[in-house]
Amino acid sequence: MRKELIMLIAAELDVENCQPTDFPKPRRMYVWIRYPSKAIRIQAHAIAYTRTAVKIRFLEPLIKIQREG
Repeated sequence: MRKELIMLIAAELDVENCQPTDFPKPRRMYVWIRYPSKAIRIQAHAIAYTRTAVKIRFLEPLIKIQREG
């Protein structure tokens, strides 16, 4: 059974007070994604941001599916 990614929850994102701003063009970067039992550093594209978070698009390495979070 595959473990689910751990992503920020609504309270952490606070989108009511921090509306996201889209990047004009996605920016390539390296990020850490977290599963319950481990973290993996991968290449992703930043597509939007707030004061406290960045929205990324990435290929989830364990199942080869395009994700955003």
